[in-house]
Amino acid sequence: MLFTTAQPLLLVILTALLLPSTAVAVGCDNHEDMTTRVNPLYYDCCAQTRQYKLGDNYDDNLKSLADRLLTKVSVPGAYFASDNVGPVSGFVLCRGDYTGTACASSLNQTINDAIANRFICPFYKDATIYYDQHMFSFSGDGFLYNDHSNRPAWVASNMNYVNGTGGAGARYGERVKELIDKTAEFAWNYSSNLYATGESGFGEEGVNIVYGLVQCRPDRENDQKDLCRKCLADLVSWIPEKFTTSSGDHRVGGRILGVWCNLRFEKELFFQETKETLKLNMPKNGPNKAMIIAFSIAAALFAVIIISGSILLLKWKRDLRIQNELEEWTKRLTAEIGSMFSLFTLSEIRNATGNFSEAMRLGEGAFGPVYRGQLSCGVAAIKRLAANSRQGLAEFRNEIRLIANLQHSNLVKLIGCCMQHKENILVYEYMSNRSLDDVFKDVAKWASLTWPIRQNIIDGIAQGLLYIHNYSQPERCIVHRDLKASNVLLDSQMKPKISDFGIARMFSSSVTELCTTRLMGTRGYMAPEYFFRNTFSVKSDVFSFGVLVLEIISGRKVATSFRRYKRSNNLMAYAWRLWEDGNCKQLIDNSLSVDHHDQEAEIIQCIQIALLCVQANPEDRPDMKEVVRMLSNKDTQLDNPKHPSYFNEPIMNIVAASNNNTPTEYLTAPHVDPA
Repeated sequence: MLFTTAQPLLLVILTALLLPSTAVAVGCDNHEDMTTRVNPLYYDCCAQTRQYKLGDNYDDNLKSLADRLLTKVSVPGAYFASDNVGPVSGFVLCRGDYTGTACASSLNQTINDAIANRFICPFYKDATIYYDQHMFSFSGDGFLYNDHSNRPAWVASNMNYVNGTGGAGARYGERVKELIDKTAEFAWNYSSNLYATGESGFGEEGVNIVYGLVQCRPDRENDQKDLCRKCLADLVSWIPEKFTTSSGDHRVGGRILGVWCNLRFEKELFFQETKETLKLNMPKNGPNKAMIIAFSIAAALFAVIIISGSILLLKWKRDLRIQNELEEWTKRLTAEIGSMFSLFTLSEIRNATGNFSEAMRLGEGAFGPVYRGQLSCGVAAIKRLAANSRQGLAEFRNEIRLIANLQHSNLVKLIGCCMQHKENILVYEYMSNRSLDDVFKDVAKWASLTWPIRQNIIDGIAQGLLYIHNYSQPERCIVHRDLKASNVLLDSQMKPKISDFGIARMFSSSVTELCTTRLMGTRGYMAPEYFFRNTFSVKSDVFSFGVLVLEIISGRKVATSFRRYKRSNNLMAYAWRLWEDGNCKQLIDNSLSVDHHDQEAEIIQCIQIALLCVQANPEDRPDMKEVVRMLSNKDTQLDNPKHPSYFNEPIMNIVAASNNNTPTEYLTAPHVDPA
């Protein structure tokens, strides 16, 4: 096999079990753009000249082939199917512990994305797509399979190492090779489906056990076992080169995926164990293990008996203290707000929501589920703080304190709350069109938003921010800190209203910047000074507003990959590239019908305002007074924007790095973007 260096697929590969990984690809190197909706480990579109057109016989044959493959693999216990229709041949293969309907269900989405929706390799005659638990490949005239070379292949490795100091890395490499060799031997000699798993004890550098898996395609007739042996031996020979360093460090995990065979090893269990899973070098149980377990259980029971009374007493005192604090806080709140705010009983809330029935559920956010409720004051949106919510009682009280007195047409009105029997519930005015994010996900509804409607949404959001920044409280300022599409709600007239003030902060308007030790918000919408330095100001909301404007105009989310245009890593970088080249019209949503030249000029002016808002330096960004002035005055002369934030950093990489203990590095097949 020939291995070539490859470049990052700009995908949100959060479903991959090898999260901390680097990767190398083998095979053809023509990759098409994808939406963030699909996220394979790797995909390969071979031979750019080998393409078909909509309505060709090849298109019909490919769809028929996909239907046949899904039917075959849906049978209980099935994990592999191959077939051909006319000149089109292909196969699907699931991992040996992922069979039947589970296999078919995942493959169905993959096949739809590749063939029906054409998100992956559109109109290419040859494609191979790898997911963690399955793969799908098709080819015209056997183009992909003629040389039996296992191409296109993909190599990925865990970012963590077993240190080479003291020889641990070398010993781990020997243990990995032994495990994969033995597991491969079992697969081709004894396994009817050419699939095997194994485990081997290690006990050094924090790695107790190394787990291994190998698999071959079971469709090579009489010589399939011999060919499987040769294919896996070829992959095993690459382990020292691909997963060790010159200093002797060895990757704790790695995988090589190919169309004929594949292997993987990792320090964490990633497959379904069976009675056929090999066990090598496993630590033996000590002779007194049963006695140790019995003693431990007895000691634990004794400890429970001794301290159970103390725990119950402490819990009772804590609950009493919390209840007294809550009653005192409620009294102060009602005295401060007065008749503008209502306190509801839990019984009223349960009756209004059908006891929190699924039929009344509108959705769910970080706070918890949101229900539609019929109260005496009318229809309302009822937010129930979930037990496992990232927000707690502090954020709950903060939202009430900040928003209860706010009166503005572009802010969602807080009607009241309920704090009873450990339930924390907020009651808001009901917004019939739900959130801007919900509309965004509905293709038909989003396409119905004309430019005047989108412009009104942009203007309304700006007016709401202007109010909380400058006019909500005398000499005080509120920073929202989590402005995004899902926190902009729309009423029956598509009028926008900003919601969710759970992590908002109020401070003196004379203070230009604050620091926080706890990073809260949504990646992609966070200003860089907040994300990297934990400092925020009104300019942080301005940044989030700029991101929202770009999304509304383009119809694309901030973390979308734009590899067709100068390798732009995110929406902000893509918009900047277009602005720099004088091609802003390319950013405008295809579903947005521009009626005349003046309308086009208004949209381009909005793009320029958005780019001014997302500049890296907060001092370069306008405040919301300036933004509102620029939006309302079509003839105003605007400054030229500077480089946006995250210009050289993919948003999805920031998300991945923030959500995982170790960073993930992806290197995939090279791609040449058209100029």
